[in-house]
Amino acid sequence: MKRIALKKAAAFGMSLLMVLSVISRNTISTFAIDSNKGIEMSVDRTKLDKSVADAKSSGVKVTKGADIDKGTAKTKAELNAKKAEIIADYNQQIQELNNAKLAMDKYNEDKKAYDEAKKKYDEALAKYTIAKKKYDDAMIEYNKAMEELEKKKKEDGYLEEPNPQTLLFNSEPNARPSVNTKTYRSTDWVNAVEQMGYPKGSEIYNIALKYNRYSLDEGAYRVFLEKDKTVTAYYSNLQKSYFNGKKIIRIEYKFTLRKLTGGKNKIPAILYYDPTKTINYSDLGENAEIEMETVFYGEDNKPIDMTGALVSFSSLNRDYDKGVDRSEYVRDFNGKLLQIHGSSIRDNGNGVAISSTRSNEHVKNGSRFEVVAWDTPNSPNKWYGAIVGKTIGKTIKVTFGAKNRKAIWFSFNSDIKALGVPVKPVEPEKPTPPKEPQKPDGKVAYHYNRLFYQPSVEKKVNDQNNTDINNGTVQTGSVVKFVLNTSDFPAGHEKIESLVFKDTLPSGYEVNVEGTKQASPDYDITYNAATRLMTFTAKAGLINRINSDLNKDAEVPAPVITGKVTKEGTTYKNDFDLTINNDYTIKSKPVKVHTPTKPKKEVFKGTTTTN
Repeated sequence: MKRIALKKAAAFGMSLLMVLSVISRNTISTFAIDSNKGIEMSVDRTKLDKSVADAKSSGVKVTKGADIDKGTAKTKAELNAKKAEIIADYNQQIQELNNAKLAMDKYNEDKKAYDEAKKKYDEALAKYTIAKKKYDDAMIEYNKAMEELEKKKKEDGYLEEPNPQTLLFNSEPNARPSVNTKTYRSTDWVNAVEQMGYPKGSEIYNIALKYNRYSLDEGAYRVFLEKDKTVTAYYSNLQKSYFNGKKIIRIEYKFTLRKLTGGKNKIPAILYYDPTKTINYSDLGENAEIEMETVFYGEDNKPIDMTGALVSFSSLNRDYDKGVDRSEYVRDFNGKLLQIHGSSIRDNGNGVAISSTRSNEHVKNGSRFEVVAWDTPNSPNKWYGAIVGKTIGKTIKVTFGAKNRKAIWFSFNSDIKALGVPVKPVEPEKPTPPKEPQKPDGKVAYHYNRLFYQPSVEKKVNDQNNTDINNGTVQTGSVVKFVLNTSDFPAGHEKIESLVFKDTLPSGYEVNVEGTKQASPDYDITYNAATRLMTFTAKAGLINRINSDLNKDAEVPAPVITGKVTKEGTTYKNDFDLTINNDYTIKSKPVKVHTPTKPKKEVFKGTTTTN
């Protein structure tokens, strides 16, 4: 535990040093008086420093260039103009830094997404490589099978026009079905058949009983199909069906009874929950035709173009018994019918696929086989009562019909009965490699600006009424005040450590030290009578007021020297020096005041006294 604590403390210390290092380089600035240029001014660069830190945190390579000297302002107007230049320059730098940060942030985002995509791509590529090998091997077998079909297209049970299978739609026991028509309970449905005029014990009634058992045992809706009224069956949750490798998630069947002879207007039917089993119905011993439309939907919930799929039309029975044609057929298929060599089911040229012999059930009536030899699930001769449909487009249309059959099962699926038809392998889709984002140059330089200000100083000379008497004449013994003015320190000035005014008073000027102290309460005052040097040093209170808010102008109260002129016929010339922070000194222009000579007959010869 102690070792872990020491490690954590060391890590924290290192992090703190790094932070302080960044701060010392970027945010802590030292402003200094320049003995020639004056007071250094601060222009807020907090936003610039933040942009620098933000850009660095995003990975931008930020370098600091040399500070740029923006010169010295001598007036407030000049100072404000130069500050505006600096602010505009900082804003431009901020924009460049922010742009670089945004570009780097976008790159970092894109790079993260790319790395994730690249990982998935590498995984997908590995799977693709395996799948592609399987596909290539399967294609070899597929091509062999197609060559074999070509060789055997004139043999019994084989397609006369070889085609591969691209549809897998053989069994969907977990489909979720629904229909848009009335469904019946078991007893109600059988009773409804009886009410149609088929009493108990009649053949149609017994067929209804049989279908009722199918519906209970295998799962089916008991319905009636009415003439020219469409019943739609919906099947979702398909789990085992594909077309060209594309998953089929749902299917819709539309059934419309288009033809019914014998005077009735509806037939009993059961619609299986498994769409591949489809429908059992009764033609009532008459001629019934049901139009069927089928649409398959993919995972995008859009209809799939099923062009090229093979669907089964099978178990199409026909018999000619006692002069009655008892037949099943399909017609008006909107795709292409593919005939099986040797099959009894042929396209008669009018769009009807039906047994070309009067019977395909009994040899005595013209069939090649007895019905039990081909019309069973496991019979090798299932092809004898079948034909194949090759679909075109998104909607598959076909009409299936029966005449005098009474009990008919029509199943729509891909379980074609032709022999040797291979399922065409689906080539796996090669994953597309993600495009790696290009890292921006990410190099930005920034700089600070330095600006100095020289405050103006002005010496004034006033009489006891505070009237300006510069270059004027006053009577000997008059009160004369020297006022040591300096301009305000503008907002953004550096911290003022000291202010010292020095004034060497002219000979013949009798200073009133106590009066001067009263007139200059913000200063400590010393006076050297031997050198006539009077020094004003700003008190701590004044220094604190000046520095209380560096973002505001600071007023500097003027020291006021009071005294009297004592010599006649004398010109009193005086100026002063202001020293700031013991470094920068500025001198005022001199002021003058004169005293008249005592009237004499001889010509007056005056003397001039100065500091």
